[in-house]
Amino acid sequence: MESGARSSSQYSASEAPWRLHCQRTTKVRSCLPELQLLPTPTTYPHTNFIRSGTTQHPHLFLSKTTKSTVMRSLTLLPLLAAPSTIFAAPQQPPFANTTKLPTHYGLLVFPHFQALDVFGPMDVFNTLSMLYSNYTTMSLSILSATYAPVSTGMQGMHGSGNFGESIVPTITFKDYLAQEKNSSYSKPGQGSNNSDEDEEPCDDGHGGHAVAKRMMRMQKRQHQMPTNDTMPHPTPSLKSDIEVLLVPGGGGTRQPLPEEIAFVKHIYPKLKYIISVCTGSTILSRSGILDGRNATTNKRSWPWAVTQGPKVNWIPTARWTEDGNIFTSSGISAGIDVAYAFISRVYGEEVAHYLSLSAEYDRETDMHHDPYAAIWDVPGATPQ
Repeated sequence: MESGARSSSQYSASEAPWRLHCQRTTKVRSCLPELQLLPTPTTYPHTNFIRSGTTQHPHLFLSKTTKSTVMRSLTLLPLLAAPSTIFAAPQQPPFANTTKLPTHYGLLVFPHFQALDVFGPMDVFNTLSMLYSNYTTMSLSILSATYAPVSTGMQGMHGSGNFGESIVPTITFKDYLAQEKNSSYSKPGQGSNNSDEDEEPCDDGHGGHAVAKRMMRMQKRQHQMPTNDTMPHPTPSLKSDIEVLLVPGGGGTRQPLPEEIAFVKHIYPKLKYIISVCTGSTILSRSGILDGRNATTNKRSWPWAVTQGPKVNWIPTARWTEDGNIFTSSGISAGIDVAYAFISRVYGEEVAHYLSLSAEYDRETDMHHDPYAAIWDVPGATPQ
């Protein structure tokens, strides 16, 4: 403070500093453009009076040391007067990829899957489908060993409780593979003939009954399932192959899961992309599709998970990895980041960024930024 100048505490209420006066004024923004600096009266040698319009306010003053700061601040007034043009909402960008995009997504579920492994990435894809419905039409198949609802519940794992959420499969592994054999999902009666009894012609007295019985079983399940306008139901036919498969992790990956592993091994050569989250990478590694490839997994479960793929090049410090058409992520919440990374690569970075803004999510864009590897003492982890 300059010599001779008084601090704000030295002035009476009628001489309240200009800054405090403005804080109590509801129309500061509209008044500021009219403020004018006047010559300093002799009674206040170290201050300047401010006049608004034609009225002089002796209790409004600025010291010489702050005069230049206020004048610079006044240059921002035109910006404050037009916030709509400065803080404009993000505009939805188009897809950067002009090639054929994947439209049929698959979600593999099993008892005791990790909820966020599924619902985190799926919400990203849900938003993509919703906001870009004029650009692409996406469909989802939820696959499991049976048509029974699949729960995240940890029965028998960490207590006797059954707290969790359930998801209803739309098709089983067996039914999907059966239809896959049927000449690229042709209409009933137009598929190729083979030795499977469910696919024999109806006039042989055997195959037709098998198909009819299966249809009856499916219809019965539909009536027994909880339904609403948004929940898909089992269907006897699919219109196309699954192109992108999401495989979550969770406590259920500690089980043998022979059907899940066999399904991944069979379907992978026909997929455009496969994405694993958390310990879902162990299903991929046990199927053999990660042999010789880079992959990562949940860092807390690292000691167990890496033993499930001795031929895999496990990356200790990685939020996610990309090796060809295989994406693998670190634990749980990392599934959201790998979903955005997938969208960035397939649909465009601007699209991924726009979707993250819509979700109000601060995404990780550096796949090598992974502090959890060091936190969980993963061998070979890079401190961050």
